[in-house]
Amino acid sequence: MSIHLISKANIAEHLTIDVPPSDSPLKPSSVRIRSSLLSLTSNNLSYALLGTYMHWWDTCPVPLTLPPPYNNPSDYGIVPAWGLATVLDSTIPSLTPGTILWGFWPTGSHAFDLTLTPAELPGHYKEVSAHRKDVLPLYNRYRVFDTQGNDLSTFGWDAAVGTIFVAGYLLAEYMFTPDPASHPAIHPSEPGALEWKASDADLSKSIFVSLGASTKTARSTAFNFFARSPGTEPLGLLQFTSSVDALSEAAAKGSPNFAVGTLPYSDVELAGKWIAGLELETKIERVVVADFGSRDGVLVGVVEDIRGNERLKGVEVVVLAVGGQQKVYSFDEIMAEQAMLASLNRVQMNTSPAYEEAIKLVGAEEFYRGVQERWNSWLENREAAAPDLRLVWGGGVAGEEGIEGCWGKLCGSKVRPEEAHVFRI
Repeated sequence: MSIHLISKANIAEHLTIDVPPSDSPLKPSSVRIRSSLLSLTSNNLSYALLGTYMHWWDTCPVPLTLPPPYNNPSDYGIVPAWGLATVLDSTIPSLTPGTILWGFWPTGSHAFDLTLTPAELPGHYKEVSAHRKDVLPLYNRYRVFDTQGNDLSTFGWDAAVGTIFVAGYLLAEYMFTPDPASHPAIHPSEPGALEWKASDADLSKSIFVSLGASTKTARSTAFNFFARSPGTEPLGLLQFTSSVDALSEAAAKGSPNFAVGTLPYSDVELAGKWIAGLELETKIERVVVADFGSRDGVLVGVVEDIRGNERLKGVEVVVLAVGGQQKVYSFDEIMAEQAMLASLNRVQMNTSPAYEEAIKLVGAEEFYRGVQERWNSWLENREAAAPDLRLVWGGGVAGEEGIEGCWGKLCGSKVRPEEAHVFRI
């Protein structure tokens, strides 16, 4: 059994280390699991870079049984990943050995214990261990995963895109809701603490600009926009990406009720021209620029080009920060990025509080039903929705074909936007 360890001082420094099996008795209301199918994406870099601040390191503590210095949680951590795990042992009658659970798991092949309490729906649970009290609620949610009637590739898409898809669903269906009566408007960052009126969420007089449009969250957002009924859509969607052909094809096959433009990063100076050139019956009042993880300088360049266009004078520009680039940021780069975003008065998207607020507002059953129906639609139409996206299968933890090899590629910005990396552990 092995664990993939990350240096907290420099997340590009990593290794795989063997771990002895645990012989400790299982606590009450607990399960002992082993990760079985995991995915790595650019999000995992964020889990490491912000692991201390956001308490992601607390999800899967480093076993104290590891040899020094690797048993020091101040220096080393385990980056969690989304996917499936198998119950090995249990003191919860409803979760028998062999049960498959969906959730946030350690990147390792070792046994790992969870203490669970029932959540809102049958088969749904929340992790309540003391060491995870500061972890955001979304990352403490687990549920029984039904494997009947699906094949391994479907499970791969669930792991690689499923949770990311929920972020796009929340953005398109709640943060910028098409129907406030059924899906109340939710603030992208701090619902309940900051005001976000129905008018803030209304895109009927807005252009939505997607930067880093080939990221999985941006693709998911576009898919959910394309599913909107006539009269609820934005005035237009402008995408900046390195995958122009694939995203143009997805937009054409999505048959949206609004204009869609797809431009390469080299055409940043055409943002204002494209928007101003739209022939619309409704006057543009706002442009929402969402950065899902674009290249250096793109966000500032797009915002400046829009604000500098004479035909767009008086149009409000709102900046939404969603994700970061696939890179290992230095401390200075992080500080510069934060200063730049602050200068743009950006709104920072945070999926977890929005997720919890949606469940609170519409009820868990209705929320999960809506998510599952839309996700099933994506799976059924995947080849049209993401024609270039493909699963890249790996195996195990160590080596180039395992978690370890993929982590090196992520740190080196070598994972291509059309790749979805999945690992059978």
